[in-house]
Amino acid sequence: MFDVNEQSEQALIEEAKHLLYCLIYFAGGGRLGKLSVSTLNQYWMVLRLAMQFCNEQKQKPMVGVLSLQQLFTVSVYLAAFISQSTFDKKVLAGILQSLARVGEARLGYISLNPASFDRERPDSKQHPVIPTRIYLNLINLTGDLLDQLYAGVGRFESFIVCFADEHYGINHLDQKCRGLGGKAHWRPEMGQAIKNHSLSSVFAGEFECSRKRNLQRILIKMQYVVKTVIHLYTGMRDQEVMRMPYRCLSDQVVRPKTVDERGIERDKPQSVSVLSTTTKFTGYKKDGVWFAPGAVVKAVEVAQAICRGLAKLYKIELDACCPLFLNPSIVGYSRCSAEVGVTSFSSRTTEGSALHGLSIQAEDLQELAQSDPSRDFYNEPAFAVGQPWPLTSHQFRRSLAFYGSSSGFLSLPTLRAQFKHMTNEMARYYGNHYDNLRTVFGYYDDEKKDFVLPSNHFAFEYQMAMPMSVANQLIADLLFDEEPLFGGTGSYMEKQKERFQSGEIRIEDVRADTEQRVKSGAISNRPTLLGGCTKAGRCDSFLLGDYSECLSCEGAIIKPDKLNAAIEDATDELCSYAEGSGEYQIVKGDIERLTAFKARLIDSVEV
Repeated sequence: MFDVNEQSEQALIEEAKHLLYCLIYFAGGGRLGKLSVSTLNQYWMVLRLAMQFCNEQKQKPMVGVLSLQQLFTVSVYLAAFISQSTFDKKVLAGILQSLARVGEARLGYISLNPASFDRERPDSKQHPVIPTRIYLNLINLTGDLLDQLYAGVGRFESFIVCFADEHYGINHLDQKCRGLGGKAHWRPEMGQAIKNHSLSSVFAGEFECSRKRNLQRILIKMQYVVKTVIHLYTGMRDQEVMRMPYRCLSDQVVRPKTVDERGIERDKPQSVSVLSTTTKFTGYKKDGVWFAPGAVVKAVEVAQAICRGLAKLYKIELDACCPLFLNPSIVGYSRCSAEVGVTSFSSRTTEGSALHGLSIQAEDLQELAQSDPSRDFYNEPAFAVGQPWPLTSHQFRRSLAFYGSSSGFLSLPTLRAQFKHMTNEMARYYGNHYDNLRTVFGYYDDEKKDFVLPSNHFAFEYQMAMPMSVANQLIADLLFDEEPLFGGTGSYMEKQKERFQSGEIRIEDVRADTEQRVKSGAISNRPTLLGGCTKAGRCDSFLLGDYSECLSCEGAIIKPDKLNAAIEDATDELCSYAEGSGEYQIVKGDIERLTAFKARLIDSVEV
C-alpha cells in the first residue's frame, strides 16, 4: 500500500482490515444474506483509494493524515475524496450502506448517509465562490452598516418597548381620528420618536423609517445585516444561525494562565469568543461552537439589543427558549395575531437591501468562470453582466473557506483590516491539528469519553479549501502579475507566461495541471521575504530564517520589489551592529548574496 512504513500508515492499514472484517461478517446483503467475493473485491479497491487519499492529506499543513473514520463521517472530506478520485460512486454508496448495517456498536461511529452527497446528480449546481471585487464590497458594506447599527445598541431596547402603546409612532392626524383627545395626549410621531431616543444616525440611509408601518421591515433589514455578518465571518449555515438563542456568546479558554512557583502570573490566559446554539457554557455541549471575531461579537450585541425590546413586547423571558432573531411583526398593527417565532428573511422582506444591489461586471464573470471551469456561467441568466449578484447565505460559507484559508498565507489587496485580522486568527485556531480543534470547538461525549468535533463544522471546509486557494494564487502570479519573476519556480512560471501570451498553451490546461499538482501535494505556496515558495513539506532554511537560501532553491519565486526591500532592510540593520561582530558578518553576507543575485539576473533583464 505505502512506500514508507510510518505509524500513521500502519494505523490506516489496521483500520482498513477492521472495516473489511466488519463488512464480511456483519454487513449482510445479497440473496444469501452475505456479500459476495466480487463485491468485497470492489469494496476493497475503493478502500485502497480511500487509504491513499487519507495518507496524501499529510501534505496539507491544515489537515494532516486522515483516518477512514474521519473520511466516512465528515461530508467535506468525503466530497473532496469523490472529486479527486476516479471510481464507481455506486460502489462507495454500497460501502456506506453496508457500514450502516454493521452499526455504530461495532464500528464506533455512524457513517454518512450515501443519499446526502451528490453522487448521481451531475446537473446540480454548487454555490459559487463570490468574486473578489463583490466579496470585498460586501465586507466593507456590511462593516459600515454594522458600525451604523452598533451606535444604537444601548437605546434599541427602550425605543422598541415604547411600541407597547399601539398609538406610539403614528402620525398626529391618525391619532386625532382615533379620538385620543387633545395634543397633550398625542404620542410622538415616528420621526420625533427616533429623535427622542437619539437614534437619528441609526435610522438613516439604508434604515430610514419615516412611518410606523415601515418599522417592521426596517427591523428585519437590521437583523438581516446582523445575520449576514455572522455568515460572512463564521461560515455557519442558515439553519445554524436561525437556531441561535439570545445567550449565544461565550469565551472559551484555550490556554490557562501560567503561574510560577512564587504565585506570580507570568502569562495571561488566552481565550477565544465563540458562538453556540446552546445557552449554557459549562463544559462542552452537543451543539458545536464557531469562532467569533470582533465583528461577529458586535453583530450579536446589536441583535441582542433588538431582541430585548421585542421580548418585552411579547412578554417572554430571555431564557434558553428565546431565539436571537425574534420576529419583529409585533411592532406592527396586527400585534394581536403575532406569535413568538424567528424572523422570516424571505426575498420579499429583504428586497431593496444594499447587499443585493451589487451588480456583476465583466471581470467578475471572468473570475467566476475561472473559479469553476466545468460550469458555463456565461450562459446562466442569473450571472449576466449588469445583473445584481444573486446572493445566498451558503455562498459565504464557500467564500470564507476559500478566501479565509488563503489569507493566512497569501495577502488579498485592499482587504478590510477587521477581516484580515479575523482570518489570521482563524488560521491560528482552525489550522491546529484535529485533536486541538476538538477541545476548542467540540463537545465532550460521555459515552466515548472523548472530545468530538461535529461533522458539519465549518473547520473542515476551511481546511479543505487550502489547495484550491493555493492553485488560484499560483495561476494569478503566472498569468496576471506584470512584474517578472525569478528563482527556480519563478523562472519556470515566466516561461509558461510567455507560452500563454503567445497562444501556445491555454489557461484551462495550466489550471488543470496546477490544481492537480497542488491536490497531490507535489507543490505548495507560501509567502517568503523574497516572494514565495512552492516547495512541499518542511524547509529547514525557512524555519531558521535563512531567507538568502531562497536565491538558489528550485522551489523559490523571487519578486524584484521584495528583493529590493530586503536589501534596504538588511542595509539599515547592518548599521546597528558593530563592525566585525558575528551579527555584522552574517547580515553583510546576506546583503552580498542578494545584491549579486540582483545584479546577475534582475538588473540584466531590465537593461
